[in-house]
Amino acid sequence: MRTIPRNEGFDLGASGITSSFVYWADLFYDTPLPASDYESITGTGGELEASVDRTLVLSGDAWTRAMQEKFPDSNKEAYPEPPLDEKAVGFERIPIPWFVKQRVMQHFVKEAHDYLFNVNGLQDTIRNRVLSELEKIPKGTRRVLVGHSQGSFIAYDVLTGVDACKEVDGLMTLGSPLGVDEIQDKLVWSRDNGFPGKLRGDWINVYDPYDLVARLAPRLANDFRKEGKEVVIDIEEENWGSWRHSATKYFKGRKLRNALRRLCGREGA
Repeated sequence: MRTIPRNEGFDLGASGITSSFVYWADLFYDTPLPASDYESITGTGGELEASVDRTLVLSGDAWTRAMQEKFPDSNKEAYPEPPLDEKAVGFERIPIPWFVKQRVMQHFVKEAHDYLFNVNGLQDTIRNRVLSELEKIPKGTRRVLVGHSQGSFIAYDVLTGVDACKEVDGLMTLGSPLGVDEIQDKLVWSRDNGFPGKLRGDWINVYDPYDLVARLAPRLANDFRKEGKEVVIDIEEENWGSWRHSATKYFKGRKLRNALRRLCGREGA
């Protein structure tokens, strides 16, 4: 695994920045799938397959069918493996089996569907969790919202679809599927004015070109304009290994950390 030099870190607490994490996996699963189940040096073959072989029922509606066509299921050829990092060691040198990627992406499609269609009130509940955390931030404090994967369109949805949401000073999206038409269609969105009105500062979008979730449309500047102008800052951050969608890997990126420093007003941190 790559080692990250100590001086590349961004210690939020030491920089006077507080943070909170909005969790929602408990609303989808009794026992969420841990990352170790699909990024393990020991889990191989039947053992690994059994760990991710959960009963999963996808909706049969047109939206789900369209998403399944766009994201990897049996179409492995459309999603070539990223190049291996010769300097990597351990599980980073072991390609993640395709059946694991299939199952992870199937879970992603289901979770996206259930949120965007507010199945069993999921959207309402998750929106309220985000709003609750934003309410805890003292008045006059700089607010930066960071969303990875599904969290990126949840953040966007809260900023654009919830009147009670407070303004924020910065937005960062990582490995985002916001460029996908089917997701845009379920949001308060337009191409020429897709930039959130409650966002007072920059929107920085970080992507890896081999990220299975983001790779269909990784750059967002053209789809989320502000009065017709491209203002979203798209940053290509090269992760490593076979599974490029990992939030952990994104947060180890030098470009992301520098961008986050800037959003937090801590360029010298």
